Parts: sequence; structure tokens; C-alpha cells
Amino acid sequence: MIFWEVCILTIYNAYFRVITPMYQHILALEFAIMEINRDTSILPNHTLGFHIYNTYFDPSWTYRASLELFFTKGQFIPNYNCDAQNRPIAVIGGPSSDIYLYMANILSLYKMPQILYGSAPEISTKDQAAFYQQMLPNMDSQYKAISQLLLYFMWTWVGMLLVDNESGEMFLRRVLPMATQSGICFDFVARFPNPAESNNLKKMAEIGLNMYRFVMKSNVTAVVVHGESGNMITLRVISSHLKDNDLPLWTKGKVWIMTIQMDFTSNPFHRNKDLVFLHGALSFAIHSEKVLGFQQFVQMRNPILEKEDSFIKIFWENAFECSFRPSVTQKANGATCTGKEKLEILPTSVFEMEMSGHSYSVYNAIYVVAHALHDFYSSIMKYREGRKIKGKFLNQHLWKVKSPKRQITDLSFYLPTRFQKK
Repeated sequence: MIFWEVCILTIYNAYFRVITPMYQHILALEFAIMEINRDTSILPNHTLGFHIYNTYFDPSWTYRASLELFFTKGQFIPNYNCDAQNRPIAVIGGPSSDIYLYMANILSLYKMPQILYGSAPEISTKDQAAFYQQMLPNMDSQYKAISQLLLYFMWTWVGMLLVDNESGEMFLRRVLPMATQSGICFDFVARFPNPAESNNLKKMAEIGLNMYRFVMKSNVTAVVVHGESGNMITLRVISSHLKDNDLPLWTKGKVWIMTIQMDFTSNPFHRNKDLVFLHGALSFAIHSEKVLGFQQFVQMRNPILEKEDSFIKIFWENAFECSFRPSVTQKANGATCTGKEKLEILPTSVFEMEMSGHSYSVYNAIYVVAHALHDFYSSIMKYREGRKIKGKFLNQHLWKVKSPKRQITDLSFYLPTRFQKK
């Protein structure tokens, strides 16, 4: 039995608070791997496992996590790995595009296959592009759809709000010329505060509030918003603050047009904050299908019984605002976790029972890896049997697959030489 490990670099919490909707990404990952390991037709005599790294919205943490993949676990010694049992075969990164930009600098040097399930940045070199696959559909269709939507409602004087990274700049370069050619003019182009550029939360909050006031004071009806998962949290925080401090400005109506990269996430302490500012918003969505058995899989999770899931108790405490080791004050307030709390009662902004679009991308990404590995070993067996193989598959160690779960572009990767069987 050969054990392969899939690693995922994601943002599970932002230093102080767990982003509870992200836990569903982990569950989608676990569920896909469970299905694959039970299906003897995909990877017979092979077992997939996984390891999760938290990037904390921080480049240094992303670089460190990327380097740790090539070291013996627990020993941070460059280029030394004597762990033959846990062999990383691919890395899944997301939902932020920044995660890919940082991890690609390290992983591409080691020819490690990388799959991105969130926003796609510009690929800087051909070497990096050779090891990269995006799970989201081609963005050109979305760019055209935004222009068509604005023209349909005759919103020709609009604003734009962007995530402050390479993904936002790419969106600006693609959408602005296309929209202006159609007769759409932009009053402003504003940007979300970038957490990677400042550790001062007070300063970031001030920048965000000034940005939001500027947007709300404008005379545009519609605002095109291209953000990522953390930016929805930013919008909720500054909208609530504006409601408490400048109600007349807060009540000014805006139509928010959001791209598919936006994920409707929030921290647990926002559960009681209203979402009035989103009423009337239009959002492009990631295609997803109902995955049979996933909801039952989620409902069976139990923080008391689960021994291997190190995330579930942290998630449970944040989602249900309770504690498994309550203080005297918490006991008095009845805030003790029992493990019998029902996930179904949580607001959808805290946790969804149905698989979300980003979780569906993670789910499909695992199947892409599994079928790629299956095709690689099938080609080796055909070669050993003396059968001809189309192209130069074995010479180039090229990893190609078309996922059966959804139609995507062919995935082409070089399998790292150290993982080839002699």
C-alpha cells in the first residue's frame, strides 16, 4: 500500500478569529478523499491523505508552509527529507490569490503540482505556469457578463471597488477597457485595505472606513466589487460601523455587483449584525452541484468523538460561542459546549450545510489529483506491458487529466522526479 499526501494551503483563521465558513472547505477535502480511498477503481493499492497549513493572510507564513513540504516533519532542515511514508504529491491553495503567488515561488522550483481554488493571479513565468491549474472557470466570460449586466440596467456611471493585490490589478486591466468601449464610465476606482501591508488593525480599520465613506458619498447607483473571501468581512465591519456613526450616509442605497471570487463569509461575532447593505446586491456565483452524502457527512461530525480532526473543536467553540473548557464565568452563562449542538441552526454566514462554490472547487481539485495520479500509474503499467503510449508521456513525466466531476481544461503537470517509481 502506497500513501500519498495532498497538502492544502488556506486561511483557516486570521490570528485572532476562526473564519468558520472556511471549515467547510476542510470538510469538502476530507469527504472527497474518503470517497476516493473507498473507490478501488481510482487508486487501487494507494491511499490519499492530506495536511493543512494555515497562511494567516501572511506571506512569511505561506513561504514557510511551502518550504515545510520538502522537509522531514518537525525538522526545518532545507532540502532534507527522510520521511518516505508521507509524500506530498500536490498542493491546493486558496481562496486568496496571494497564497498562490507566494507558494508558487517555492513550489515551482521543486516542480510540485499546484491547484488554485480561488482567484487567479497573473502567472509571472512559463515555469510557474507549467505546474499550475485553476479550478475557477475562464474569467473572460465574467468580464463580458459584467458589462452586459451594466448595460442592461443602463448603469453607465458606476464605481469600482477592488482587492488590493495582483488579482485586483488584473481585473482592472481587463474590465476597464471592455466597459469603456461599451460606453460605461467609472466615477472612481477604490481599493480594500490590504492586511498584508499593515499589522496595525486600528489603522486598517480607519483606511477601510474612509474608503467606504468615499464610496457611499459618490453619486453612482452601482458599484462593481472584485474582492476575495476576507473582503466580505471588511464590508460587514465597516458597514456596521457606519450605521452606528453616520446613519444618513449608511442609508444611501447602492447596488453592489460582486464577482464570483467574493465569498459570503463572516467571523462568528458578526452573526447578529444585519446584512441590509447587501439587500439588492447582485453576485456572480461559482457553479456547484449537490454532492450526494456530503450533508449527512457534515451532520455526523461530533467534536466529542472526533480524535483526528484537530479543527473541529476550534470551529465548534467559535461557531456556537461556547467552550469545551469553560471558565467560571462561562459556566454561569451556560456557555459550555456539549457536542450536541446542531449545525443546522447556525446562520448561513457562519456555516452552510450545502456545499458552497469554493468548497465544491476544493472537492473537484482532490478528484483532479486522484485521476491524474491514476492516469500516471496506468501509463506506467501499459509501458511495462509493452504497449505504446500516445505522445512522450513517460519521457516528460507529464501529468494530464480531465476531471470527470466537471469539464475543465486539461491539467498538465510534471511529476517530481523523486516520486517516480523505478
